[in-house]
Amino acid sequence: MPEQLVQSVVDQARLVAQAPVAFALGVLLLGAIIWATLRRRYAKMIEHRNDIIALYKARLNGASPDQARARMESLEGQVVSLKNREWPKLAPAAVADFENILASQGSHVVSVVPQDRDSVFLARDLVDAFNRIGWKATRDTNMVEVPDGLSVWPEDDVARAICNALTMATGALVTLRKDQHLKEQGAYAIGIGYKLD
Repeated sequence: MPEQLVQSVVDQARLVAQAPVAFALGVLLLGAIIWATLRRRYAKMIEHRNDIIALYKARLNGASPDQARARMESLEGQVVSLKNREWPKLAPAAVADFENILASQGSHVVSVVPQDRDSVFLARDLVDAFNRIGWKATRDTNMVEVPDGLSVWPEDDVARAICNALTMATGALVTLRKDQHLKEQGAYAIGIGYKLD
C-alpha cells in the first residue's frame, strides 16, 4: 500500500513537471476563487457591523458611553416606577375577607372605575367579589376624573364599610368622596386611581 501511494505521487509529479504552466494557472485560479469568496463574505459581515454601529450612534445622538449608561439607568428607573404603580391582584384570603365584611351590608349597586390598564386586575377582582356576594357590580370606564389611590363615594355607612374592606384587602389608604347624584340613585362607585407610594 505505501508503495502504491509513493508511486501515485511520483506519477502526479511527472504530470506537473510536463505541464508546469497549466498547473500554476490552475492553482492561481483556485486561489483567486477562494480569495474572492472570502472577501465577499467578510465584506458583508463588516457592512452589517457598520450598519449596527451606525444605528447605535443614531440612537445615542452622539452621547458618550457614560452618558448612554446614565440614560439607560434613567430609563430602567422609569420602568421600575411604572411597574410599582400597577395594582396587584388580590390574594384569595384577602378576597374572602373582603366578601365576608360586605356580605352583611345587603345588596347594592356598585361601579368599579379603573383609571387605566394598571388597575385592571384589581378592578376585575373587586367586580367578581361583589357579584359573588349578591351586589350588582360593573366595571365602568366612562368616568374620566378618578383621583390617585383608592376612593369610594358617596359618603355614608355602606361606603365606610366598603372603605374598611378595601383597606383590609389591599393595605392601601382609601378615601371617601361626596357625590349627591350617586347618593340619590342609591349607587356606589369605587375609583382605582394611580397607586400611591
